[in-house]
Amino acid sequence: MKTIIIALLALMSCGTVQAQSMKMVVNSQGKLEGRYVRTNATTYTVCVQDDYDVPKTGYRIVVYSAQKGQGIVYRKHIRKGNINVRKEPSLTGAVIAKIPDTEDIPDTYPCLGKTNDWFKIRINGKVGYVREDMVEWDGMSTF
Repeated sequence: MKTIIIALLALMSCGTVQAQSMKMVVNSQGKLEGRYVRTNATTYTVCVQDDYDVPKTGYRIVVYSAQKGQGIVYRKHIRKGNINVRKEPSLTGAVIAKIPDTEDIPDTYPCLGKTNDWFKIRINGKVGYVREDMVEWDGMSTF
């Protein structure tokens, strides 16, 4: 049981557990530095692919969310076949693009917002919707 809890905490420390909002650290110009991990005496620990510290001075913590149209989405690894991107957030909406099934590093798509169980994304210069159960959301891409 202790091993399972430690593994879950390790995943959560870098924001890899499915969520639709997460704390991020940005610099004074608003440029994204990384996922927030913890606050130390004079620094914030952030995670991109590894953890590192940035000074508190000149940086701040903000909450990114899918609802506000921040972050990215990418296909779930367990899904097989192409994923339809639709013109409207509905199974009856016209298919305007497809997220390809690939064994490579997944492509990421800017999250433009969320409507019920659908993420609004930009793909191939078009704006469309993809079902929430087909993709993962993250505050930033680390691929």
